[in-house]
Amino acid sequence: MASGIDELREALRSACRRRGSAAFGIASVDEADALERVKIDSTVNRWSEKIRDHMPDAATVVVFGVKSIDDADELAIYRGGNNWVYPGYFPLTHMRRDVLQILRENGYKAAPLPALVAIKRIAILAGIGVYGKNSMVLSPRHGLWLRLEAVVTNAELPVDRPINRDLCGSCTRCVRACPAKALKPYVLDQNRCLIDMSLMKNPPKNFEKVRHRFEPQLTPNTHVMCTMCQKACPYTTKQRRSNSIPLTRASRRKPGRV
Repeated sequence: MASGIDELREALRSACRRRGSAAFGIASVDEADALERVKIDSTVNRWSEKIRDHMPDAATVVVFGVKSIDDADELAIYRGGNNWVYPGYFPLTHMRRDVLQILRENGYKAAPLPALVAIKRIAILAGIGVYGKNSMVLSPRHGLWLRLEAVVTNAELPVDRPINRDLCGSCTRCVRACPAKALKPYVLDQNRCLIDMSLMKNPPKNFEKVRHRFEPQLTPNTHVMCTMCQKACPYTTKQRRSNSIPLTRASRRKPGRV
């Protein structure tokens, strides 16, 4: 067991690092619950909730993330009903289990972040990145490629501070790269986003061609999620761009046309 609060924080960070984490940070529940409510997404169609609606004595949120290094990390597998599986997120389940176990063994309450709490904004509070123009968390080290998970606890852990600088500047590459024209700076139209569209029971027919171009179908139940806005970002490395399933010549020639 950790002997003090700083040692506990380090134990949590080390546990995540052993599982391959690329990012780790801690945010204040006071600051998280002070954020304005937002719409979660087009499939859930509900408003975000406060953490203390679920854990009244919550104090901090432990946020951790893995990095997508290959298009194989972007697979979406349909398993029937409303059940989708995303293998690229699997390492986060092991990190979450370890974080929960460490906190509980040290006598604290701990629970996964509730589904209707907006994790991206909490990750920004935890210093993991800033809000990018494509509405994803943009890390100065990992770009737009972090996949995030979080645990809520009543432990008064030392918190991190947000990154106090603009990483996007005047760049609009992500906005221009979106094949469905779903982006304006810092605003995502979820009804046009190809990833959201793939979850719809009846996606719009007029987007069918562009969706199949930019979300390649590997099997009848498996496709690669669109990452065009992420790959266009200057923070994306050449290696990550090269670790891609090739698109057709037509899709490379006509980005943004629907």
